Amino acid sequence: MGDVGTFPFGWVRGIKDDNWQIIWDPKTELITAHAAVSKKTVELGKSAKWMDAKVYADNVINDPGSFFD
Repeated sequence: MGDVGTFPFGWVRGIKDDNWQIIWDPKTELITAHAAVSKKTVELGKSAKWMDAKVYADNVINDPGSFFD
């Protein structure tokens, strides 16, 4: 199997004056949010498995106020 890239799971819009793409990197196991305008990256959590990362990302998208302070 070759190198695996990152997995984008969706967007959180309008938080901290920016739009954030939720991304999981299987190499580092990090779930991060990347800001479209400011280009900032925020570490949200960790997951070793794609399915767990997807569930985590869905929780961020459905309730972003719990993850962005």
